[in-house]
Amino acid sequence: MAGMTLIVVRCPACGTPLTPGDDDLAIACAQCGAGLLLADSGPQPVEIQYAQSNLLKVTTWRPWWIFRGSVNLIKRETQGGNRSNEARQFWAQPRVMSVPAWELSIMTFKQAGLQMLQQPPMLKAISRPSGVKLTPAVVSAEDARKMLEYLIFSLEAGRDDWLKNLDFQIDVGAPELWAIAAE
Repeated sequence: MAGMTLIVVRCPACGTPLTPGDDDLAIACAQCGAGLLLADSGPQPVEIQYAQSNLLKVTTWRPWWIFRGSVNLIKRETQGGNRSNEARQFWAQPRVMSVPAWELSIMTFKQAGLQMLQQPPMLKAISRPSGVKLTPAVVSAEDARKMLEYLIFSLEAGRDDWLKNLDFQIDVGAPELWAIAAE
């Protein structure tokens, strides 16, 4: 019978003991801010970028997987009306595509993700602000890619032309983990 091994998770930078939740996949050390990816192969350091914010008082920082790249609409069929040109124009330029990485209901995930797709944030990295508490990430980079596909399909299905069929290709680099201020 295989035994269970318990390990003390420590910050890779300062050695502070960390207490991740059962579903946490990426966390930040409360002491020094270093990122830690909780992988099946063991804890691994992960870079977390903090985005500059215009909010006057930031109390919460949320993790987002950020993809940079493009979407190619291969086939877009509708049953009425036709927003295909509008859709192709929307996706014509390379863009920043964001996927929420913290625990959310599917409806809140969809709302937040679509808002960020339609109005991508200006991401300017800053030094980690002092006293920052980052909400743990519960979405893996691999799952974020699948969730990005869902958001793209949802955005296209939301156009007022009765989408019937959609085939698209996503061309993005490796995702980056960003902390974005929330109200």
